[in-house]
Amino acid sequence: MYEMHIAPDCSSGLLVWHVIAKEAVSSLCGQPVDRGADGTRTDRHCLPCMRSFQDLMGDRGTPTTAR
Repeated sequence: MYEMHIAPDCSSGLLVWHVIAKEAVSSLCGQPVDRGADGTRTDRHCLPCMRSFQDLMGDRGTPTTAR
């Protein structure tokens, strides 16, 4: 299970949405995330988190075959 939380972008410092595993303390890109930052708004998303999440979800849908 994954959640979205707002934290600064590691390169620009702007607030962005990061993807974080339910029990993790850092996002998929490695950025520490403050789970208590509710009330902050942004339309920006962390591209490394989004790419990692897309890869994770793609791996789930790929059937494995025995060779």
